Amino acid sequence: MSFKIPSQLSEDQIESDVASYLGYITPFWSERLRLISVDEASTGADKLFKRFVPIYLQFKVSQGLDPKASILGQLLNKPLGKIISYRKSNSLAGDPILYFQLRRLAKTATEFQHNLLARMHKPPHQYGLYIAPLTLNLDEYEKLMNQEPRWWSRMWHPFYKEDAEIADSIQAKKIFLGSPPFLRHHISIPAHTDVDTHHHHYSFSKNGSDLAWHAGEVIRSDFRLSTMLSSISEHFETNKQSGTRLLEFINSIQRLSLQGLPAFDREEQYNELNQIDYKQNFTRFLKYEHGISLMFMVDTNR
Repeated sequence: MSFKIPSQLSEDQIESDVASYLGYITPFWSERLRLISVDEASTGADKLFKRFVPIYLQFKVSQGLDPKASILGQLLNKPLGKIISYRKSNSLAGDPILYFQLRRLAKTATEFQHNLLARMHKPPHQYGLYIAPLTLNLDEYEKLMNQEPRWWSRMWHPFYKEDAEIADSIQAKKIFLGSPPFLRHHISIPAHTDVDTHHHHYSFSKNGSDLAWHAGEVIRSDFRLSTMLSSISEHFETNKQSGTRLLEFINSIQRLSLQGLPAFDREEQYNELNQIDYKQNFTRFLKYEHGISLMFMVDTNR
């Protein structure tokens, strides 16, 4: 029997559910802070993008490995067997072990998707992240999606790390609010180095920690999506000069020496378009040519 444990999920489903969830948990009493899809058509979009943090996202399906698999099975599939042996030798948790492989070079591209993400990951100004669920099971994933947010969750900041307590005097009980379970059950991995092949893997445990980069590196931290978004939003809100503006963002696009994006290397391309159209054309190109989605964390009060 194979020691691989296949996922029941798809990248399109993960992206759709995470995007829907982030839109839903935006506090309804205020538009102070929003997470929006960049190619979303909006009236008055120029006002929305006065101050924001670009977050480049690549959604991945987690696959599973049984660390108790037979040695013979591991030898028959050496790349995956090496993941198991590397984690054992470094005392990394995982039962099952979750992992994903980097994307192959696209037929029309001259640069690996991973390298684009790594080049765009410049915290705290912008982020290039892989997002993958910490489950392989469709039923479990959908239950997490439906657990929260309740109506009271939308009355509170959705990314607070610490639990918040609301006293319900009518029912004489207390409601405890913490990081939403759905976000906690996704890992968010910063693309941290360049590669010259797609034959690399990230592996991690179901608790979103014990991350290994299988070119020989262990990275220990809390990589859950709830923690990542909390950290980004906290810095964004407490540092009012942080983030970028639309013109700065467009200038950064023009400075990017990204192979495979020739349409955005020509100054005349920008002169023929307004700023919003230029931004949307760039993000759509990233999505359809490289599979990279872009969201902005937006301060609508500035």
